[in-house]
Amino acid sequence: MTSDFQMKPTSFILPVVALILVGSWVGPQRRSMAAVETECVRLRTHIAAVRSASPATSTAHDPLATRRKVIEWTNLAAYFPSNPMMSGGALFGALPDVRVAMRFRQRIEAMSAGEIIATLDEIAALNLPADARANLERTLLDSLVRKDPGLALGQMEDRAVLESSLYSQLISDALQAWAKKDAGAAGAWFDQQIAAGKFKSTRLDGVSGFRRMFESSLIGTLLSSSPEAAARRLAALPDDQRGDVMSMYSLTIVPQENQVAHAELIRAQVPVKDQAETIAAQASFLFKPGDYSAVTAYLERIGATPAERAASALKAIQDMRPKIPDTNQLTREDIDDLREWVGSQAPDSTDLVTGKALGEAAQGNRKMNFSTAAELAVDYSAASGDDEVLATFLASWAAKSNKAAARILAGKISDETRRAEILNFLK
Repeated sequence: MTSDFQMKPTSFILPVVALILVGSWVGPQRRSMAAVETECVRLRTHIAAVRSASPATSTAHDPLATRRKVIEWTNLAAYFPSNPMMSGGALFGALPDVRVAMRFRQRIEAMSAGEIIATLDEIAALNLPADARANLERTLLDSLVRKDPGLALGQMEDRAVLESSLYSQLISDALQAWAKKDAGAAGAWFDQQIAAGKFKSTRLDGVSGFRRMFESSLIGTLLSSSPEAAARRLAALPDDQRGDVMSMYSLTIVPQENQVAHAELIRAQVPVKDQAETIAAQASFLFKPGDYSAVTAYLERIGATPAERAASALKAIQDMRPKIPDTNQLTREDIDDLREWVGSQAPDSTDLVTGKALGEAAQGNRKMNFSTAAELAVDYSAASGDDEVLATFLASWAAKSNKAAARILAGKISDETRRAEILNFLK
């Protein structure tokens, strides 16, 4: 890149660093205003000199300037760590200052794609600490993804970070963004990487977590524009990997307009044993305390089968929260509401779901004391004239953690075979 473009990387680094330096000096280690003013004058003079020089010659023969740039970049990188709890000016002891990060991000957003790449090249040429370099690269590439996701993926390929866990979410975001603009190009690039041996797994089952993540991103995006293309992409995977890919995508909120196509794709290509649970994963996003209406609407929208409705009920109880605000304790009313809803969706599973819900709630006394949950399990079983609620409850880890009381309750199970199984579990 020529030296006359408007925003060279070297033209904005030092102003931002000046902010960091000033913020640092007025922090715990205060210095006089005279010293700050002197440093600002020095920086302004240096900035003018940098602007008049070409990027190729400004530091090439000046070891001191190179060391200074390393310090500046390293300090700035501390404001963009992979762990936000580590933010702050590490070198100068500055307290975290979101204004510094915001200003730097604003400058990046104002840059062209070419200028971002030039800045990445400058960073790569410096001997920065590995963490600092990664922090800065991810920040710059994140902006490049929004400007040109295909170009951003090409840069990540060139910089050999495609198989780094530090960049996996960024790669997934870029693939999604590119697929929305040009699904064919995004898919072709990804297939080219796979053919080149990228995203291989060292696991015995041969399943790559990275590839599964990226496949789910592509397929999820294709569901919006071309469900047929999404189906072709999923069909190209081995049978035993399709469930994993769709399970990963199902851990995100599927847009309402895609829910029918999503369910149909799972039913068509995912192994039968995994279909209900994969479809039911959406229930955990839709359940609200005491309000099952959104889950019900979802199940009706996709024409859920009884198995899918039962699986959705089991998913919902994992995130059950009390109706009463400002409390974490479930009441009998909460469980009664659950039973009523399950009875309307999967009546044959009502007692099974109730027993599991009580077991989940009583685990570690998180949402219900064990004694309260046990009392409810006995009452519900007596009311239904069936052992299912009590037996399912006593097969939970909550019961395993309260063996003495649980073994006494097991004596109430009328089915001898089931009672023996529970007592064996509670040894």
